[in-house]
Amino acid sequence: MKATPSRPLVVLAGVSLRLGDRLVFRDTHWTFARRQHWALVGANESGKTLFAQALAGEIPVAGGEIQYHFGLRDRRWQETPEAAVAQVSFEQQKIVAGNAPSAARWFSLEEEEAATVRQFLSQGNVEEVNPFEVVRRSRQSVKAFARRQRWVVHLLQIAPLLDRRLPSLSTGEMRKTLLARALLRRPQLLILDDPFTGLDATFRAHLKRILEVLMRHRSLHLLLIATHPDELPRGITHMLCVDHCRVVAQGTRSRMLKHPQVRRLFGGTPGRVAVRRLPPAVVTRPTAGKATELVRLEQVTVRYGRRSILKEVDWAVRRGEHWALLGPNGAGKSTLLSLIIGDHPQAYANAVRVFGWQRGSGEDVWRLKRRIGCVSPELHLHFPESQSCLEAVVSGFHDTNGCFHRITPHQRDLARRWLSRLGLAGYAERTLGSLSAGLQRMALLARALVKAPDLLVLDEPCQGLDPAHRARFLRAVESLLRTKASTVIYVTHRPDEIPRGIARVLRLREGRVVRA
Repeated sequence: MKATPSRPLVVLAGVSLRLGDRLVFRDTHWTFARRQHWALVGANESGKTLFAQALAGEIPVAGGEIQYHFGLRDRRWQETPEAAVAQVSFEQQKIVAGNAPSAARWFSLEEEEAATVRQFLSQGNVEEVNPFEVVRRSRQSVKAFARRQRWVVHLLQIAPLLDRRLPSLSTGEMRKTLLARALLRRPQLLILDDPFTGLDATFRAHLKRILEVLMRHRSLHLLLIATHPDELPRGITHMLCVDHCRVVAQGTRSRMLKHPQVRRLFGGTPGRVAVRRLPPAVVTRPTAGKATELVRLEQVTVRYGRRSILKEVDWAVRRGEHWALLGPNGAGKSTLLSLIIGDHPQAYANAVRVFGWQRGSGEDVWRLKRRIGCVSPELHLHFPESQSCLEAVVSGFHDTNGCFHRITPHQRDLARRWLSRLGLAGYAERTLGSLSAGLQRMALLARALVKAPDLLVLDEPCQGLDPAHRARFLRAVESLLRTKASTVIYVTHRPDEIPRGIARVLRLREGRVVRA
């Protein structure tokens, strides 16, 4: 007796999408059936995010039809079926971040205007009700939302974040908040675009368990865009592989994991850095009068009201030393880096010396910045997308968010060399906004490297990169370490992304230096 085929949830019937002046995903056929959960995989610039945006109704369909077969328990879904689709992505984070400068996160901790997580997850905000519109909700509706809100907050362990300002959240904390908001919408299709980005190992494992719980609910279906093979929860039943904005393979999970293209994508490339055992955490205490010290922190404490972010941190970084700065989400890593870079206002109320200069002692801030190369999630979120890749790289010479100086022939030549070295030679004239998030990150990596800085600060530099681009970037950094041209501070939640040559580790937990 034949098994009854599952009813369709979403059907792409001969769909072609319009991207600028060209058509992509031409004549695509795909069926997402009920009780299925899909992983969408592909290299950077393969079209994964574009495909997901089309399902959410954000990309125009130039041919064919996207058919939605959602249940109609909500009037919104009868009027616009895309309302039953919720997604969490880097693009959403950029929208929430707005046009503020990258240092806004640190100044927002002291201001009162930015929305809190509690306000962001309120019923009116989640349901996107116009604040000037009078809406009468039934008492039953209000109670039901409150119950769901308590469940989501408990599930994602975000109760400590509720009274925090949105700009103050780290990348991982913002991902948790956006996922909470998506779940509060009660979607029938949940699209998660690289949801493990910025999460520590503990919460990555927790998120996988959460997704497995969610997938057991018949009313929710998951489409997961993944860049690491270990990010696939057990409940994923099918996989879709895309390349150059076309579907190249689709099928059951077991069959797709054997597909040559998926094996190449998940299996890595030659030169891939293997997982290795890191040295134990060490603390180098500052020593007065040492000319080789690039950074010196003494009893550094950062506090807002009753909340301490850093607590009595001592640390010295000497020329030629290369450090991994490790710790779970919320440990204070990005705050520590912001003190060194000079973006954090409390840098000037602490004993923070960079290149021998005490912060706040009349130092030439921009002169110091020109000796530091930096990549961070904050920089990526706030960097203007209208800049070309070449302009973005050249801006690294002046450490500005965009190119506002005349480009010299020497700067143009060095920028093109780094773009070529990182596999972006053909993208020099394209705007950042036209590239995938992964390739945007590669351009910003070139920006950090172009001036051969004395101090190179790499905060989660491999976020959003596919295995081939990760391997290419790590080889470039390892080559830089061998030349001893720059001293590196490297932050990551994944030990397999730490370049060889980094031999020292500083660990933070709850704002304190730990030796374990």
